[in-house]
Order: sequence, then C-alpha cells, then structure tokens
Amino acid sequence: MHAHILGYSHGWRWITEGFALWRRAPALTSYVSFAYVLLLLLASSLPYLGQFLAALLMPILSIGVLEGMAAAEGGRRPGPEVLFAGFRGPWRSLAALGAFQLAGNLLAVLATILVDGGLMLGLYRGTIDPASLESEPQLLWPLLVWLAIALPVTMAYWFAPALVAWHRQPWPKALFFSFYATLRNWRALLVYALGIAAVVFALVLALSFLAALIHPYVLGIALFLLPLVLVPTLFAGLYLQVRDVFGPR
Repeated sequence: MHAHILGYSHGWRWITEGFALWRRAPALTSYVSFAYVLLLLLASSLPYLGQFLAALLMPILSIGVLEGMAAAEGGRRPGPEVLFAGFRGPWRSLAALGAFQLAGNLLAVLATILVDGGLMLGLYRGTIDPASLESEPQLLWPLLVWLAIALPVTMAYWFAPALVAWHRQPWPKALFFSFYATLRNWRALLVYALGIAAVVFALVLALSFLAALIHPYVLGIALFLLPLVLVPTLFAGLYLQVRDVFGPR
C-alpha cells in the first residue's frame, strides 16, 4: 500500500477545494454530511447500547459520505441510498474499526484515572461540574495522558475506513497503513487543522463585528447558518485527503 507524502500547502488546499466541492454540489454534500451526523446522534441516544451501536455504525456510514463526495466531484447525482453504501461492502471489517476506536478512546479516558483519581472521567460522564474545579492546571497531566493514547488511536482510524472499503485492505492492515500515512503527512494535516480553526475564528470575529454594527440577531442567525457550510466542507476535506494520499479509488 503506497501513501503519498504531501507538503504543508496541501493542508490549505484541502480547505479551499473542500469548500469548492460543497459549492459544486451543495445539496448532495450537505445531505450525506448531515444525515451521517443525525443517524449517529439517533443511534447514540438509544439506551444501554447506544454508544456502542453508534461506534460500529460510524465507519460504515462514513463510506457513504465519501461515496457522496466522490459522486459530487464526478458530477454524478446518486440517490439517498448512497449514504448506506458501506453496508454493500465489507461492513463487518468496517464495524471492527468502530469497535477499535471505541475501545481506544475508552482506554484513553480510563487511563487518566491513574493520574487524577477519576477527575477527567467525571467530567467526561458529566458527574463533575467544570465550574467546581479550583484551578485548571490540575487537568494538564490527565489531558496529556489522554492525548498520548487517543491521538495514536485517531491516527490509526483516520484513513482506515476508506482503506478497507475502497482499497480492500484487511482492517488490521488498514489501521497500520492509516497510522503510517497520517504520521508521514503530519505537516499537511497540521496545516489543515490550524487552517480550519483560523477560518472559524476569523468568521466568528467578523460576524461579531457586523452584529455590533447592525443588530445582535445577525450573529445568532449567522452562527446557525455557518455549520451548514462548514460541516460539508470538513467532510469534503476528508475525502480529498483520502484521494490525495492514497490515490483514486
């Protein structure tokens, strides 16, 4: 499995080209993005096994999002069933990726107990009020422990669904190749993450300025509309990352 190594400039290109892909097919890219989020929220809201079910569905449904983005790029207009394209492929291997990510994230949270006695776990579960904390530095070490485990898990998962569904890799190899690819492309991915943060900050700042000049309601309306563009652009950026790092499907 060959992974291209890309430079810093690709990180910004994934943002601009992702926005251009949304503009090319706003209905399709928005549908697959928000339907994906909505289905995961509905699954996670189920009692008892909701979080586990959502974790298993996440990589399967993500293939539908990538298929939708590929169709938008190719000028095709698939039906609503495109979101469930992952179920027509190796869905068991995709579900295994979801179980791996869930287990890794749970391990990251549980590991923080070793350094904070359950403080971060309480914040995660909502049993501890953040306002009750006397000082923020006490969260530094548990955050570092969490990051030391959660970051490699995220790197291993990042490209893995596409590698399983589009490049027919067994799920353990997909995790390995995804980790390798994200590690080698840290420059572009770092610029992408920082670029997204900078764009959001600049937009909120500009909208706040306009709201101060015109009317406070302008900010509320704009902050409601902003995710309608930002979320599909983020998913389009993920598709472009898969395409540029591993080549076309």
